[in-house]
Amino acid sequence: MAITMDLEETASDSKLHKESFAKKELRPSSAVSFSKSEHGPETSSSIDQLKQYKSWVSNERWNELKKVADTAMRERKVFMIKGGGFPAVRRALIERGWIEKYESHKVRHPPPNVDPKKVSGKELSKVERMILYKFMEHHSVDFLWTSKRDKYDWLLSNKEVLISRFCRSIFTTKEGLTTSLTQMHWYTEPGVALTKFPRCYNIHNSDSLEEFIDDFRITACISILKWLSNTLQRHNEQDLVKSNGKVPFTCIEFAIARLNEYISFYTHKDIDDIDEQTQHIWEHEWDQFLTHHYLLVHENAKFLEDKNTSFRALELKATKVLAMMTKFWPQIDIDGVFNIWIVKPGNKCRGKGIQLMNNIKDIIGLINIPAQKTRYVVQKYIENPLIIYDTKFDIRQWFLITNCQPLTIWLYKDSYLRFSSQIFSLSNYHESVHLTNNAVQTKYKNNGDRDKALPDENMWDCHTFKAYLRQIGKYEMWDSKIYPGMKQCLIGAMLASQETMDKRQNSFELYGADFMLTDDFTPWLIEINSSPDLAPTTSVTARLCPQCLEDVIKVVLDKRCNPDADTGTFELAYKQVIPKAPAYLGLSLCINGKRIIKKPKERKHEHRSVTPIAPRIPSGDVIPDIDQPIPSEYSGPIITDFLTWLNPYDAIPMNRDGLLLGPKDSLTVRQAVTVLKSSQTLKNCNKRRKTSALSFRTHRGRREKNGESKRRVVPHSCCRPEDNLSNNHNSKYRTESASKADKPKIDRCIPPFKFLLSRPLQETNYCQLKVTF
Repeated sequence: MAITMDLEETASDSKLHKESFAKKELRPSSAVSFSKSEHGPETSSSIDQLKQYKSWVSNERWNELKKVADTAMRERKVFMIKGGGFPAVRRALIERGWIEKYESHKVRHPPPNVDPKKVSGKELSKVERMILYKFMEHHSVDFLWTSKRDKYDWLLSNKEVLISRFCRSIFTTKEGLTTSLTQMHWYTEPGVALTKFPRCYNIHNSDSLEEFIDDFRITACISILKWLSNTLQRHNEQDLVKSNGKVPFTCIEFAIARLNEYISFYTHKDIDDIDEQTQHIWEHEWDQFLTHHYLLVHENAKFLEDKNTSFRALELKATKVLAMMTKFWPQIDIDGVFNIWIVKPGNKCRGKGIQLMNNIKDIIGLINIPAQKTRYVVQKYIENPLIIYDTKFDIRQWFLITNCQPLTIWLYKDSYLRFSSQIFSLSNYHESVHLTNNAVQTKYKNNGDRDKALPDENMWDCHTFKAYLRQIGKYEMWDSKIYPGMKQCLIGAMLASQETMDKRQNSFELYGADFMLTDDFTPWLIEINSSPDLAPTTSVTARLCPQCLEDVIKVVLDKRCNPDADTGTFELAYKQVIPKAPAYLGLSLCINGKRIIKKPKERKHEHRSVTPIAPRIPSGDVIPDIDQPIPSEYSGPIITDFLTWLNPYDAIPMNRDGLLLGPKDSLTVRQAVTVLKSSQTLKNCNKRRKTSALSFRTHRGRREKNGESKRRVVPHSCCRPEDNLSNNHNSKYRTESASKADKPKIDRCIPPFKFLLSRPLQETNYCQLKVTF
């Protein structure tokens, strides 16, 4: 239904929008960080511009444009492409009914002196573009495709806008990928996630620099032994030895000794061999060895003749050590013999600043340049790459991440190969030989000596590569080893980097990963690029890039609306399963603890303190403090624990009512006695009713019907050892009444016992104990 737009209504709407926009302070409604001229309120000049546009189109066309804009805003189908290019994305969105909102600098105002009736073609389309832009000027875009992150205001973004970038992706830099993959061992899962990544170090870090130096030295030891073994297979011993040779045989023995020390360290034999101490190696010894390694491997120097040294004996030792090192040096196969390392700037792309080096002094000197702001990473160069017609190549593999939490990875089935323009050689370190980036190779002409089967554009798609594998009898390698290996590498790398990735839900991004193949067809991840080059620079990319972008829209938009929608050449490589959190039931997730204490005996009278009656112990009760049982006819002193004697009630088994759980003749009951300082002291205290050396606290109880009350003296609780009072001179006792009916009988057969207190001999006091039953 056509909607007629009057200019007065437009002005009133603009006024209302101006007031509402002022209330929102500084937070824009658009997902894009607009400038004031683009997203500010409509001024009189913008209204005047809109008036003059109406004369350029008919009323019917004006209403059609207004209807199109209203429908797109209502259905949330407004998109914007920032950064230019990407015609495949624009075409795919327009086919799905989306309307593009152009950037302000791309909308040109029509010249004032041109007659609108005479304008047609491109000029008219520009005018209609400007009219649509004015209709949707203050509407937030619903889909944003941008090529750079720094052109987007992430802090003020609308969370519902679908964006083709993640805010943070540190794995897209060489430095960030190296840092992330140091934790790869926590995410390795055979058959699912296994990243093969050449050893790499952030040498701007002092710790990483030390690790790199150690790695460089051990690799040199391995390389020189490999060189010796390979050389003796091709040459005779006499060809390697001269009377005026520059390298002594001790360098081979030095390398064998260092590798044996390395093996002993990782097998922990250095801990067991106490007598054999590890030999300390000085820096000048390492420098001398590295010099000998360079002379032998790179300059073909000869050994100094020594009749006491056997080449074959050294070869046997070297072969044995290399076989053992295979278990402790997983990347021994890619090291080769030249000890070549590739030095890369940590935050640059397109092959800028990359160098190949084999001298550790040159590498350290590069990072120690004064006022050097570039951070470098050092990565082990793969010295045994798979080459096609004597030419090095790598594989560009696209993959798409549509969610980071849970992690969802889509892998593109079609990839392409990028060839070098020169013949491969490990003696020539020029970038045209070893760097296969298209941005680097376009600067050089193809070597005329290359095989004619290689493409002039230096690119193959994966289907051509499969045909080559079929030609050499290795067709099954793509489906069985190469493609699954690249998938596992990417899954492992993304799992290791997941914690540093942005968790924004309505984001996705297309990445380009570079892989190298070794001579056994094993893929090794080299780096991951954001904003991969999708320009149609060759016939291969002209076909694959638009197809890939079209399939991205299928995954991002069509798959959301229809789970069964076609995803093109993308396949779901990995979808993380996150267990659901348990439902909250309102329960308090805490643990309440309560101290276990002995339940005191219930008091019959509040004014009287009742001491527990001597409990009964079952027959056969054994006190754990006494090691040997005491016979019943024994009449001597009983040696027991002093703390138990001070507090006998802790060792008495009682029930809830305070009754004994054993017979009266049990050793435990005999242990739980009433304590008196001495019989004479007690007698004097009863007669005089005065405080003696012992302090008393007396309370006279009521007389019971069964007989006259008696007094029993028991240790007061404040004098027990658990109260941390151990002064026996000021110890207090309390007496309490016990009725005749409650008083147990006295067993006269048990003599008084004497316990020796822990005091000096001259101050020792003896206590006479009465046992009442």
